[in-house]
Amino acid sequence: MRKNTIYLILFVFLLPVENLKAQIGGKGVFRFLNLPNSSKVAALGNAIPMNNQPEFSESFQNPSLLQNKDAGLLALNYSNYVSDINFGAIQYGFKLQKTGVISAGLMFVNYGKFEETDAAGNTTGNTFTAGDYLLNIGYSQNWKNKIFYGANFKLIFGAYDIYKSTALAADFAVTYKDSVSNFSTGLVFKNVGYQIQPFDQLRENLPFEIDFALAQKLKHAPLRYHITYQNLQNFDLTYQDPNNPDAQLDLVTGQPIATSHRFIDKFSRHLVLGAEILLSPAFSLQTAYNFQRSKELKVNGAGGRSGFSFGFSLNLKKISIGYANANLNAAGSNNFFSIQIKPSIFNHKK
Repeated sequence: MRKNTIYLILFVFLLPVENLKAQIGGKGVFRFLNLPNSSKVAALGNAIPMNNQPEFSESFQNPSLLQNKDAGLLALNYSNYVSDINFGAIQYGFKLQKTGVISAGLMFVNYGKFEETDAAGNTTGNTFTAGDYLLNIGYSQNWKNKIFYGANFKLIFGAYDIYKSTALAADFAVTYKDSVSNFSTGLVFKNVGYQIQPFDQLRENLPFEIDFALAQKLKHAPLRYHITYQNLQNFDLTYQDPNNPDAQLDLVTGQPIATSHRFIDKFSRHLVLGAEILLSPAFSLQTAYNFQRSKELKVNGAGGRSGFSFGFSLNLKKISIGYANANLNAAGSNNFFSIQIKPSIFNHKK
């Protein structure tokens, strides 16, 4: 690994993140923006993609990975999430005559149909629906095929019965690629934006975060490892449950005393560790462990594999297929399905 890459990594981890504040899980609006858009991203623990030879759908999460070869590609992704929530994404690469390729994508989350009740909890006989929608436009450029930079521009809309909201946001990303050592690393600033129309009268913050990631294919083994450090802007991601029956109470105020967490616990919550086993140029397996997801979703005494995910990718000549399974908690997991259609599928020889 080159010295300048080592310096970059040290600089990122030595940033004064303890003094920066931002929203973590459960706070802010439009949290669906952080859902994985494809099976491969889901299989790798929802980590930020860093890859010398990225798939088209990975540019949805890291716009600097968009390439000229992505022109004409169509990516379709679907997941049946918890409680029969359906969400998916469609993405297409448009060739520009002089400036490369832009990516246009649409992501949706359908929360289903609900029965309306009054303030006392009595059903009124009416029903309503709820959903979130994202229109995403991505663009990238590079400098000497070493430094790649790009942006996603987002139009966000949410409709929950009579309550509606719109927002504008953007992702900014930079990736450094070393083709000699098959190494890549970079930063992504996610969901930089503003809620234009709030659901009610109070504007809420978007789920902004800064993520650092690196990946490398080993020289003498069919393995690519992935390391992502999420939420650089906020070091303490721990959650204090105000309803915890085991919490100690302050004898003066009667309020729960905040639980202290060790440095290693706080640090590990930022990490997503993943790996790809490259069995052939056409077939690979992926697996990952998301520490924050594991700590937040595990049920004490109930077992489960929360935070663990796995999947596979099959890349054929005209079509690519992907699948992933992500464990949420002891109650179960969710499945992700992806199909990528290549332009050659429409070319038929006579």
